[in-house]
Amino acid sequence: MSSLEEPLGLGDLPKLSINRLERFSSPSSYRARADDCNSGKYNSACNAGTVMVFNGNSHPWLLRCRNADSSCNDVELRDLPRKVLSDLPRFVKIVEVGPRDGLQNEKGNVPTSVKIQLIHKLVAAGLSVVEATSFVSPKWVPQLADAKDVLTGIPRVPNVRFPVLTPNLRGFEAAVAAGAEEIAVFASASESFSKSNINCTIEESLVRYRDVTAAAKKHGLRIRGYVSCVVGCPVEGAINPSKVAYVAKELYNMGCSEISLGDTIGVGTPGSVIAMLEAVMPFVPVDKIAVHFHDTYGQALANILVSLQMGISIVDSSVSGLGGCPYAKGATGNVATEDVVYMLHGLGIQTNIDLNKLMEAGDYISKHLGRPLGSKTATALRKLTT
Repeated sequence: MSSLEEPLGLGDLPKLSINRLERFSSPSSYRARADDCNSGKYNSACNAGTVMVFNGNSHPWLLRCRNADSSCNDVELRDLPRKVLSDLPRFVKIVEVGPRDGLQNEKGNVPTSVKIQLIHKLVAAGLSVVEATSFVSPKWVPQLADAKDVLTGIPRVPNVRFPVLTPNLRGFEAAVAAGAEEIAVFASASESFSKSNINCTIEESLVRYRDVTAAAKKHGLRIRGYVSCVVGCPVEGAINPSKVAYVAKELYNMGCSEISLGDTIGVGTPGSVIAMLEAVMPFVPVDKIAVHFHDTYGQALANILVSLQMGISIVDSSVSGLGGCPYAKGATGNVATEDVVYMLHGLGIQTNIDLNKLMEAGDYISKHLGRPLGSKTATALRKLTT
């Protein structure tokens, strides 16, 4: 079963020791060799031996300034603010994943009425895409056993999407019967993670998803694709960007209209994210790529910012930081939607989201779960108003 069908506990996977963490954070784990950087090419094959650009001509400023020194005479310090801000998108679409990706990790079951009310509050805050639930076996994820009731209980709102996860044909059929209009499939860029979680290889999982996406297209449904472990894996360590590019390409080619790239255990840094995105972009249009960061090591906002600078304009996040990562001790889960919106608004980027109403949604679910707010922004602003 997949991580979305049978979440693994800490005892099921190797601990992330200091030595293991160094495999994620060392420059050699994600940077091309010096001769590759100088040539503007990252020679990593993606099945057919395609040569992918690594910080080449498409983003020359990123290449020059990664190791800025006295030799970088072509970059003037006074130009940096303009260069940094000029490449940012004017609008960012936020995909809210809290009701599914967040609540599926809760130890106790959240009442269906609470889930529906949370989704209602998120839509009222201006979110146009809210991942509602997942049609998986209740045996593996009892927290989402009410998927049908949640989906049928959500009032439909014009121009608002409610994608649901369907990891196999059985789940897809249940989703269609419940009235789903958009589905999502989930694959891994790590062979070890794929075998551990869904008991099959990456290739076998892609065969499964081709069946699901083919059925979705027959029904005229929109399809979203997720790729997990895009930077690091709890079993293998650092993931080669070419593996991410291959899985993303396959999902896109089978009909996924959007590909969400997830740092499942939150070990990514801006450097590793740049390498990963550079590998994927030749195969998936940049406007079809979303980023999904966990904030385990406090790098999520930095990773989002560098993604925006590279042209990404779709960001996944979870209200009040709902969720978590059972694969890394101390993991704090998804980046909080409130923190993402606060940063984007501070950069002058539009989201169509009302931050105050968003915080109300975060307050609502946090109080129900009996825990402090998971958003630093919400925590700080609440202190100013109380």
